[in-house]
Amino acid sequence: MLVAADNLSAARPSLRRALAGRDRQAIAGLCRRLEAAGASWLDLNPGYLPPARRAETWRWLVETAERACSLKLMLDAPEPETLALALSFCSRPPVLNMATAQEGRLRPVLELAAAHDLEVVAATIDHTVPPTAEERLGLAGLIVAEADRLGLERSRLILDPMVMPLALPGGEAHAWAVISFLRAVPLVFDPPPRTLLAISNLVTRSAGRHSRFAAAPFLAAAWGAGLDIALMDALDPELMQTAALCRVFAGRRVFAPGEFHTP
Repeated sequence: MLVAADNLSAARPSLRRALAGRDRQAIAGLCRRLEAAGASWLDLNPGYLPPARRAETWRWLVETAERACSLKLMLDAPEPETLALALSFCSRPPVLNMATAQEGRLRPVLELAAAHDLEVVAATIDHTVPPTAEERLGLAGLIVAEADRLGLERSRLILDPMVMPLALPGGEAHAWAVISFLRAVPLVFDPPPRTLLAISNLVTRSAGRHSRFAAAPFLAAAWGAGLDIALMDALDPELMQTAALCRVFAGRRVFAPGEFHTP
């Protein structure tokens, strides 16, 4: 399981301040800490930007991150045009995050990925997040079919079944649907695309209750169901320890007790 850090997001107040002040030292230091913590990818999400500031902000952010670390960057923006703009500032291949099944958003992002031979995250949502695994798989089928038509290799397509906050009404049903989706992907698609989950969405405070304790168990359950990429807080020791143990259980690293902390 690969870890993609979600720490460089404008949803975090400290990051918003660093971006607003163009604090290169703070951003670069964070990038280095995330790489040292064991992340492989780094999601760049500067949030909403007025059109007049969009190009300058993305240029500054991409250049700062690329100079500070060797992590693969994920360009996180809702508009295909913004992804194309951010891509123009990259000196090494990034991941595009994200396409959705919505008309007008799916094809342009997949076309951009296919034209530049890039990996791309596509979420199984239309106008809303479907409540069941079956509906998510239906939208995944539309995404995969469009990617195939455009000549995008399956290995470059990453499906995100969209985790919802556990504390919301019906949150546990969504969590089960996501786990079921992960189990079904290799049975439905041959060859299967990879999968990604934004673990932080499960425990977001916007749901009105603190449920951070659920993140590590859900990560382990998702890994057991076949998750390939966890987009999460790479500075959370419990989550990173869980991810490391998943690699141990997968036979991808040796268990060294001294590397793990016990309560």
